[in-house]
Amino acid sequence: MRSDTIDLADQSLLVDISDALSERDKVKFTVHTKTTLPEFQKPEFSVVRQHEEFIWLHDALEENEVYGGFIIPPAPPRPDFDASREKLQKLGEGEGSMTKEEFAKMKAELEAEYLATFKKTVAMHELFLQRLALHPIFRTDRNFHVFLEYDKELSVRGKNKKEKLAGLLTTLGKSADDLLLSSTQKDVDEFF
Repeated sequence: MRSDTIDLADQSLLVDISDALSERDKVKFTVHTKTTLPEFQKPEFSVVRQHEEFIWLHDALEENEVYGGFIIPPAPPRPDFDASREKLQKLGEGEGSMTKEEFAKMKAELEAEYLATFKKTVAMHELFLQRLALHPIFRTDRNFHVFLEYDKELSVRGKNKKEKLAGLLTTLGKSADDLLLSSTQKDVDEFF
């Protein structure tokens, strides 16, 4: 049995999220990298990434057969600010039925809740990248390097519900066809 140890004091590849900006349903993360590793083009750089690009990176690692048996850090969860937005919207609708003090207090509480959710989202995305950066194998992955260095959008888009449903129906259709074919096929060999 082989086990690798990770040097937590290793400073050769440092990744953090230096800034994050919420734009409607999307969060744009500024991923900042400092490195002394020769595989990178520059010693320090930043790129802007969205959640879907983090998922692309996670999926690329998971689908790579070379990493079979490795524990890949879990993908960060999708940012979810819907609950906070709905509460703020309801607060706005009920503004007339409250005193100014009640309204100001509730608004401050909701803004604090939103900010806490936002900070947690940023921290989870940052932790995912830091775990990859510390790992002796994943830190050398080509897709990880592209994620960190390529300063344009990666053009990775998750499948929408319609595409997922179409894929499911295709799979079910193939399974049903296979089942029908196998049940109607007769063996030529009398022994069976």
